[in-house]
This record gives sequence, structure tokens and C-alpha cells, in this order.
Amino acid sequence: MSRRILWSSRIGKGARLTAASLAVVASLGIAACTSPRNALGPNESPCFRVLAVARAAVNDTGHFAGVRYLSSRDLTAALRDMKTSPRLRFTIPAALQRQRSAVCAVAYWGSFSTSGVALGWPPDRHDDPLAIVVVRVRDVRVLVTFVLSKPPLRFTRFLPPLA
Repeated sequence: MSRRILWSSRIGKGARLTAASLAVVASLGIAACTSPRNALGPNESPCFRVLAVARAAVNDTGHFAGVRYLSSRDLTAALRDMKTSPRLRFTIPAALQRQRSAVCAVAYWGSFSTSGVALGWPPDRHDDPLAIVVVRVRDVRVLVTFVLSKPPLRFTRFLPPLA
């Protein structure tokens, strides 16, 4: 009878440990290249272009809270759903209602009034903690800046915040 020697018995424990370690390091390296959920992923990547314009719209004040790439119809629907609370009785601006292309909503936390931001809405808001700058992606133009007490939708957030 011929004795068959397995491949794993020919190499030592050190070589097996090294091979296992390399496999773990390789899998961690591949995982590091993927897009995590708390950063801008493929869906929000068109919004990189609008971040500087949005920051200028709030006069470089406040802390970056997040960004969302969506259609103007979806943003209008989220704002209408928010309006059901008694504090949020305002009309949606015509510039947003007429919009047919995609927009980026960029949120900032701080203390904002509609007179202190570019194209502030609604006109009678003073000192609310959230400013949402709506920028049209096609030509990187600010459509409106909402000053609200709470966000109408969930935002994708950078960790750590942009300075």
C-alpha cells in the first residue's frame, strides 16, 4: 500500500498561520475599498459639486449635518408630510414646485434665520437650528434654503463633519 501524505501535513504550523493571516489582511483590504453607509456613496456622489455653493448659502455658519440627492418631487412630498404638524404651516416655494430635475439637499445645524441665509424660506422663520439648502444639480444653483426645527427626511452624513 502506498502511503499518501497530505499537503497540509507537509507544511508547518508557521506557514499555515502566515497563510491565514494573509487571507485576513487581504479581506480587510478589500472591505476598506467599499463605500460605507455613513459617507457619500454612489447615490449622493453628484452632490460633491454643490457643497461649496451650499456652504456659501448659509454664510459659512453652522455645522455640516448631511446631504441627500433626490428628485424635487420627493423633497416636496417630504416637506408636505412635515407640514401636518401645527408649527409647520407654510407653502412650498414655487421655485421648488416647478423644478423637474434632481436636487441636492444639504443640511447644516446651527442657529439660522431666513434673513441670514440665501433665499431663506419660509419668510417668517427666526432662529431655528436647521438650514437645508436645496441646490439644483444641473447648473449648481441654489433654489431655496429652508430654515426648520427638524429635518423632513434622513440625510447621509460625513464622519467626521466637513469643516
